[in-house]
Amino acid sequence: MARKKQKSYSDGIAELYRKKDPESNVKSLDDLEYLGFLYYTEKSNRQQDVEFAQQLGTTLSLKIATPDDGNMDSSRNVVIGDTIYAIIYIDRSRAEQELYFYLEEVRKIE
Repeated sequence: MARKKQKSYSDGIAELYRKKDPESNVKSLDDLEYLGFLYYTEKSNRQQDVEFAQQLGTTLSLKIATPDDGNMDSSRNVVIGDTIYAIIYIDRSRAEQELYFYLEEVRKIE
């Protein structure tokens, strides 16, 4: 019986947050409530990904893939390193059991 190859998400850790006040703009981590983290691998931004983000009125800053945790929505924020990102869109691949996050940079953490 063939084993399914385990994927490696070795580019870093994406911390997930929710806005404490959904009506306010995120200025620092104090405006966010920590929810957890996912390991990720960075993906290249294809031309069609960039155009898709532009159609939504946003700018694609980063695209990452994570394991599908089954409980994700685009109202959350992602922190990678010293940068806060808004989730533009989440593409779920059921076959690969992965989530593809389309992220737009919000601001650097000071």
